[in-house]
Amino acid sequence: MGLTQLPETPRADMERMRADVEFLADDRLRGRETGSPGYQQAADYVADRFAKLGLTSITGDDYFQQVPLRKALWREGAATLVLHSREGDITFDLGVDFLAAPSTAHTNIATTAGLVFVGYGIDAPAYGVDDYAGLDVQGKIVVYLSGRPQYLPNEVGAHFASNRTKQQTAARRGAVGTISLNTPVRELRRAFAASAKYLQDPRWDWLRADESPGNSIQRLQPGVMLDMPAAKQLFMGAARSLDTIFTEIENGLVPQGFALPYTATLTSGARHQRIASPNVVGLLPGRDPKLKHEYIIFSAHLDHIGTEPGTGLVNNGAQDNAAGIAVMLEVARLFAASEHAPRRSILFVAVTAEEEGLLGSDYFAQHPPVAPKSMVANINLDMPMLLYPFRDVIAFGAEHSSLGKTAARAARRTGLKLSPDPMPEQVIFVRSDHYSFVRQGIPAIYLITGREAIDSEADGAGAQIEFLRNHYHSPTDTADAGINYVAAQQFAEVNYAIAREVADSAQKPRWNRGDFFGELFTKE
Repeated sequence: MGLTQLPETPRADMERMRADVEFLADDRLRGRETGSPGYQQAADYVADRFAKLGLTSITGDDYFQQVPLRKALWREGAATLVLHSREGDITFDLGVDFLAAPSTAHTNIATTAGLVFVGYGIDAPAYGVDDYAGLDVQGKIVVYLSGRPQYLPNEVGAHFASNRTKQQTAARRGAVGTISLNTPVRELRRAFAASAKYLQDPRWDWLRADESPGNSIQRLQPGVMLDMPAAKQLFMGAARSLDTIFTEIENGLVPQGFALPYTATLTSGARHQRIASPNVVGLLPGRDPKLKHEYIIFSAHLDHIGTEPGTGLVNNGAQDNAAGIAVMLEVARLFAASEHAPRRSILFVAVTAEEEGLLGSDYFAQHPPVAPKSMVANINLDMPMLLYPFRDVIAFGAEHSSLGKTAARAARRTGLKLSPDPMPEQVIFVRSDHYSFVRQGIPAIYLITGREAIDSEADGAGAQIEFLRNHYHSPTDTADAGINYVAAQQFAEVNYAIAREVADSAQKPRWNRGDFFGELFTKE
């Protein structure tokens, strides 16, 4: 394993974590919304804790890495979609027939082009999927189905099914716009009407030095999503109807693409606000003359979703993610207090704008205050579900890199066991801040508590499901409502044990041989 003798895992302090959660999840911080005064109060608090722990600031005098953000909101006119045919035009209604989001790249943009159906819009020849085969989409608007073929592995499938990947693929093929369509399966899981409730929500992105948004595709009209009744009109007079395509999918077939007998005009209007919100970064230097120039990134998001529209009730985000920040601070304290400094250096990073699309971590991963290739691992904390004392932990990403075996050993050292992902269909691996580091080729892992409670009478799975159903992103996620600090102690200790092994091992973490994400994202 290439390990030195690991120090015994120290005892985490429940009361320190309780104090951190109670401050960060207090009504006075108004839900820590990105860019708000309440978020800045939270950032000041974390910076002060870093200073008192003796961590080094490497981003200036204040521990802050300011993240330049753009907030895009609808302006008058919002978005339009008109279908053109020989028989005349069909105008679709925003919020009724189709959904869109304001563009972070353009305040006003319009595109008219022919339509081409491209199946799921996936280009994955290694998995037997090339939805663009034989199709010319240069200068066209591509129409694709949500989701992906069911035979793709869950996490690989989630990568290819994401709008980010599909839009990048469309742009690479020369398309100028995208229209996505709900399938019946997708409609059952997340109905068009449910998504329509968020039509007025702003869209965010971080900004490059030239003020262009970091995640936009400049040449691509912002994508729209059509409701199924409207979507069927695109296929009238086409080679196959949309109902026929849905039947093919039900029978296990992968739908083939073809040109549609229409052109469409898409327009979008937005107004932009520039907002700065800091990541908070503290360095614990390593002691090894060589290995101290390698960095473990210990991350947790500091932001939450603010107040409830209409009622003003505060979404305090105690579990999501005041608890994660509190655990990170306690792990930092345990390292700072140890007589055995870690061999590698550790950067503790409280990131902003996770709730806006993993933006703070994405910015940090692409603009680190250390050499990019010196970052060797990410350990992420996000909504750890500290609901009851537990016997096991779940490590998202465990099967992708050597960090999985590290997590299993750390669990055993702290009297726990590592359990498999109980909800693989949720593809958590691609949905939190650790994925920003994965996209930069850095092995990453993200832990939550397992579902086996120490109390045999307790229903761990039921407690987690009840929290997700009734308290997640709700004003009832409060500091006094359900955080169990024995669980917090257990969780801090197992995360410390993982970080300690990674920090002190002679070998840095590595992707497993042939791993999809390792091969896709590792930079030479």
